[in-house]
Amino acid sequence: MRWLFRSLLILAFLGLATLAVLPYAETIRREWHHLRQVWQLVRSDLPMQATEPDKAAPEPDRNRSVLKPADAPAQTPATASTDNADSDPFLDEARRRAQDDPAGAMQWLQSEFTGPERLRGMLEVVALWAADDSENALLWLESNAQGLARLETLNSGIELWSQQDPTAAATWVEGMANDGSKVTAATVLAATWAHQNADQAANWVNQLPLGSVRDQAAAALIESWGSSDPEAAAIWSLSESEFNGSIDLLDLSIRHYTQSAPEDAAHFLRSVHTAYKAPAAIEAYVRTRAQGDPIEAMDWQSSLSADDPINQPGNAGVIMQEWSRTDSVAASTWLSEKEAGPQRDAAIIGFTSTMLDFEPEAAAAWSNTIANPDTRVQQLNRSIQSWARTQPVEALKWVKTAELEPALRNTLASEIGAD
Repeated sequence: MRWLFRSLLILAFLGLATLAVLPYAETIRREWHHLRQVWQLVRSDLPMQATEPDKAAPEPDRNRSVLKPADAPAQTPATASTDNADSDPFLDEARRRAQDDPAGAMQWLQSEFTGPERLRGMLEVVALWAADDSENALLWLESNAQGLARLETLNSGIELWSQQDPTAAATWVEGMANDGSKVTAATVLAATWAHQNADQAANWVNQLPLGSVRDQAAAALIESWGSSDPEAAAIWSLSESEFNGSIDLLDLSIRHYTQSAPEDAAHFLRSVHTAYKAPAAIEAYVRTRAQGDPIEAMDWQSSLSADDPINQPGNAGVIMQEWSRTDSVAASTWLSEKEAGPQRDAAIIGFTSTMLDFEPEAAAAWSNTIANPDTRVQQLNRSIQSWARTQPVEALKWVKTAELEPALRNTLASEIGAD
């Protein structure tokens, strides 16, 4: 009995010891593993090396944040240049030569390379050269560069010079020979200058002699000016239209004005209507609205009063012309639901003008539904003549089967060339 008690007591102690050691089993296993390695090294007479203790797993850190430039690890120049996978040996060589002798770099590019590669290198050299000495860079280009490379590099050089000293660039452009290169330079100068000081750029364009250079520079001025101050651009282009007949310039400014502020643009057109009739500008306004949202434009047109100067007879036709170009099905649905009258007739003219290129039979059929007799005959003639130029057999077949007055049928058939 005493023996049994001692055995149970020993087993109990062993159980308690096992439970006490169990949490440290992994540590004991690692230490035993290290002890065995050391013992093997001792027995093999090899020099002993310190073993790194196992690193504890890092504590999770939730306080992560984006590095700011000041916090980012610095890169040494050597590392940056060595690791630059985007480095281009050709452009690197062009830059190196440009820093030593930009004119020599240009000559090297012209003698050693052709096509896009030459142009790529010349643009790189121009960027470096013009940043340091724009006038000499452009003088070299004017005398030596040819073809596409001439226009592209002049464009780049003038743009850089215009940002630094537009007045000096303007004086240099005025001294250029009157050809396409001067047009390119004047256009870039006007566009770049307008972003900095549109009034000064407009004054410079004003003093240019009438001709292609002035026209292109004025258009570039409006393109830039219209994006920042469309009202001022419209006022300037109105004076150009009135005194120099630059109607296209006014239309261009109205398109920009309408895109940015349609109601303000409409107010501008109404305010100048008494002093200056500009039907083309009104058409440009209506067309721009229609290009943005033809359904909204048609609702807007329907809401105009009869005495509104913007309410022109052809507005519905202009809107329908743009609408049918992008969604002829919706446009034809609107026509089919619209009651007969002048606005529907105008819309049909716009619809058929577009559809003659796509569905000439539909264009002819819609022309035949115009309510005004004279307008109907005129539009039918236009539709059939256009259709007959590409599909005379189909056009004649339609004329013979459509619901037409006998005299009109004979007239249309004779237009096609049938006996």
